[in-house]
Amino acid sequence: MTRRLLAGYGCVVLLALGCGKTGQRPIGEVPELPSAGGGNGGADATGGSGPAGTSGMPESACQEAGPTPGSAPLSVLSNFELNRSVRALLGDALPELAPPWLPEDGYVAPGEGPPGGFDEQLHGLAHDLALRVSQDGAALRKLSGCDPVKSGEATCAAAFIDAFVARAYRRPATPEDAEDMRAVFAEGKRLGGDFASGIRAVIEVTLQSPEFAYLLELGSDQVENDSVALTGYESAARLAYFLTGAPPDDALAALASKGSFSADTLESEAQRLLGTPANRELVRYHYASLFGWSYVSENQDLGFDAELVSAAREESGRFVEDVTFDGNGTFRELLTEPTTWVNEPLAKFYGLPGVSGPEYRKVMLDPTQRGGLFTQSAFLRANSHPDSSSPVQRGLSVLRHLLCYDPPPPPAAVPVTLPGGTAPDATMRERLTISTQDAVCQSCHRDINPLGFAFEHYDAVGKWRDTENGRPIDSSGELYRTDAKGEFADAIQLMQRIAESDDAKACFIDHWLERAYRRTAEPADACAANQLAQAFAASDGKLAELMVALAKTDNFRFRRKSELPP
Repeated sequence: MTRRLLAGYGCVVLLALGCGKTGQRPIGEVPELPSAGGGNGGADATGGSGPAGTSGMPESACQEAGPTPGSAPLSVLSNFELNRSVRALLGDALPELAPPWLPEDGYVAPGEGPPGGFDEQLHGLAHDLALRVSQDGAALRKLSGCDPVKSGEATCAAAFIDAFVARAYRRPATPEDAEDMRAVFAEGKRLGGDFASGIRAVIEVTLQSPEFAYLLELGSDQVENDSVALTGYESAARLAYFLTGAPPDDALAALASKGSFSADTLESEAQRLLGTPANRELVRYHYASLFGWSYVSENQDLGFDAELVSAAREESGRFVEDVTFDGNGTFRELLTEPTTWVNEPLAKFYGLPGVSGPEYRKVMLDPTQRGGLFTQSAFLRANSHPDSSSPVQRGLSVLRHLLCYDPPPPPAAVPVTLPGGTAPDATMRERLTISTQDAVCQSCHRDINPLGFAFEHYDAVGKWRDTENGRPIDSSGELYRTDAKGEFADAIQLMQRIAESDDAKACFIDHWLERAYRRTAEPADACAANQLAQAFAASDGKLAELMVALAKTDNFRFRRKSELPP
């Protein structure tokens, strides 16, 4: 299928030359592919009584079925991915620029762009960077790799277009691509009057093209039943964005030029990418996005200033990176490991002695008070009210993100504020228990409240406390859902229970599957889920091994023929 840019370059190039910015959609023809699924990547969309999205299938049936890829909706790059894609394109020419240029805070479902404003944001980024490159002679020469005075403008423009478009589109430029961009260059040069203006127009139009902003997967001519093999370039892009949030590196691109990938190739490349700086950054982003670190906010009255907000996010980022790549690397350690990373301000906040200076270092914690990601300040603060803890938010987060159970929202007529008639020294637990004691409320809060109460030893900013309003904290409760059900004394015991749960591990696998497949999990993923569960169990729950196992599944090599445009 040819992908021709639309006519009417004048308007676009005028914008590229600084005549204004609009919210115009990226220029080009987008194939009619299924759109990305709704929901939020599984965090809120998996209702029911346990892990959702996939269902069991006999292993023999999976082996006999041949390739069984799930759906492959049209997938837009996230701001996180766009920032790193732009960096890969322009970083050598503009080395002093560093992401993020587009905002990355807030949860974005895998495969979905930001909620609103995508075109405006992308156009602004393309406009600003193209303008900067064209106004910097050294950057322009480095990016074009050619001297138009010595070699001629036509020769340099053609060489630049072929190389730049291939890197941006993550595949070789076609004759149609080159023809389109030569027209863009010519119009830019006509309007701006020089070679730099033509290059500037090409950069801005390319950065707004669907070929750059979306992962377009049309497959090869290798068809088996309803499965079409992805091209090497398509598999390389899917793997690279899954493991690094960025385009394929040179080694992966070189392999892509040789044709479709085998499962062995995907496995070896996944192993090569594991633990690289880009992969570590992606792992941080995955957990930060899933567990809400972006929502950590200041509270000056509680001594939680901007410096501590930054430190809390860095603590959790370093923790997941250390557990995944440098520690035992298991799901169990992610939830229970009694270590963390602190600098002097954060150590003082936690009451840890012997830490001075701005450098972060790994420290042991009191295992009766803290262990794992969910007892760190970033999670606790992100799931609190501005001035008090929130058992409801914390309990919901555990249910949704660790157990893939999503209670229905409260009826519209049910008040969501705590009662004001309780004793002034009542604890949060006592007030919430009273306000949700009605049978209608209990249909959901029976599951939510106990899990939130487990974290009541941590205040609104995650600081440990033994009492609230002079009364002792009661953090005991009972989990009623999944195979992790049972009583617990506090958050430590709750996390230890969940860490051994097969249902929690299945939920965890689903979250990573959704990251890899860029959509919510679905019943068609049953064979992949079986394969992943077996690999995860065989590795004793190793987080890195799960990423490799995902890269070997059919969705990285095939897509459904029936989903392709005619």
